Amino acid sequence: MRQLEALLSRLARDRAALQRPVDISPRTPNTISTKFNAADKIERQLRVDGHRNWGFVVYRCTYTSDSAWELCVQRINASIRKTMSFYNGHDLLEEGCFKFTVIADASMLDRVTTQAVRRHFTEWCARMVHEEQGSREEIESRRQEASPWDWRLPLRYRFCIQVDEASLQSVISEDGEGWVKVIKGDWESTEATRQQQQQHETGPEMMAEDEGEFTEDEDDEEYPAVEECTEEDVGWVKVQLNVMLGFYVNQRDPNLWHITYRRPPDVVRE
Repeated sequence: MRQLEALLSRLARDRAALQRPVDISPRTPNTISTKFNAADKIERQLRVDGHRNWGFVVYRCTYTSDSAWELCVQRINASIRKTMSFYNGHDLLEEGCFKFTVIADASMLDRVTTQAVRRHFTEWCARMVHEEQGSREEIESRRQEASPWDWRLPLRYRFCIQVDEASLQSVISEDGEGWVKVIKGDWESTEATRQQQQQHETGPEMMAEDEGEFTEDEDDEEYPAVEECTEEDVGWVKVQLNVMLGFYVNQRDPNLWHITYRRPPDVVRE
């Protein structure tokens, strides 16, 4: 009789498991589905990429106060941990899995533009991706099947964070409105891209001959200059600290940059 009851009980459990929705998150089974759980997304991205760690590359671009900087870093880390606690993703913050890399050099980075940070970040990524994640063969041996947009580099090597004086002061203030700059590493201005295309199609001699002629692109709307850029997309955004991790993780989908983008000085708040 007891064996029969045990068998029936096991069958009931198996049936319940089969009927369980496939998008239930094991981290937050009663609150957030795996589609919206940032920790689950990070875990999936690591498996797809064959990478062993994830995290943020942060550029220190202000050197007015070391104590203020230390407080700023503490609050950024605390915000990350608070968000991961919400998603029950503490395991992804363990040593060897999570990397919080600060790049600081006053002689090179003090008060520099986002474009200068982007150039350095691009060079840094070229050097560090295999040093951090292993050889190409090791990465490929760990990879799992990718989704259509997973051909791009993982987020750690596509986006970096810049903290300048204004950002630092917002983070260490007590009003809860702290923000950081999230820089898109592969951004290029529309104008630069257009010139490259024209040069490729016509060559430098034709470019010189056509100079000054009107084209339909010349009446594109201009915006107030942000670091001398008058295009709508300037390649970086101000992101409020408490949504930074969620914003960052969602950029895996390349279409979401244009959906979530807010032109500075506006701040991404949700």
